Amino acid sequence: MKPEEDESIRILIADEHDLVRLGFRTLVKENKSMELVGESGSFDETLQIAKKISPHVILLDTMLADGDIIERIPELLAVCPLCKILLFTSVEDHDVHLLALRLGVLGIFPKKQGGEILLKAINCVNSGEVWINRFTTGLLLQNFSGTTANDQDNVPPSRKTNTVKDSLTPREFDVASLAAQGMSAKTIASKLFISEKTVRNQLTTIYSKLGVSSQIELALQAAELGILIAKK
Repeated sequence: MKPEEDESIRILIADEHDLVRLGFRTLVKENKSMELVGESGSFDETLQIAKKISPHVILLDTMLADGDIIERIPELLAVCPLCKILLFTSVEDHDVHLLALRLGVLGIFPKKQGGEILLKAINCVNSGEVWINRFTTGLLLQNFSGTTANDQDNVPPSRKTNTVKDSLTPREFDVASLAAQGMSAKTIASKLFISEKTVRNQLTTIYSKLGVSSQIELALQAAELGILIAKK
């Protein structure tokens, strides 16, 4: 569920390490806009808690007490479809990150980063925006392989970029550029002074023209498609 303007962000943290959960518990206590509503050390326990309390954001480690949980992410989204998942991990394997994003994770947050940045990431993901830091973005852009419109994989980059730009109207290109930064449809609508419904309709057209299936794929292929991404 999405919080109202004056409602705290309800967070569930899934991490098998007691000290990590304790540290996050302390961090959240100092932030009045967030509430820690659940803790778990295993994926099965996470499923039960998420189904029962429907948190807004789930901080999810890649390895819990019952093993590697990446491929089980769809199970979590099935019991809590409105939850936003932020992968909270020390694993820097870009293949793992890419798989998690494809399975429905909305952001990747390395544990080595600071608490203040984590709070910013939670707010970002809670609003429906994508959170991928520069290091992860660079790895994913270098290693992402997917099809583009009209089977353009073998087209030289310069020609492909020109074709992409030519296929989008100026307004669609503006929307695509903002979407590639991870902005939600609501934020894009506000920036471009158009309705959120118009943004969503244009994104559907953009995805079709560019041969991508989601905002995540648009962001990952932005460099190849000639769409600039602002650095977080």
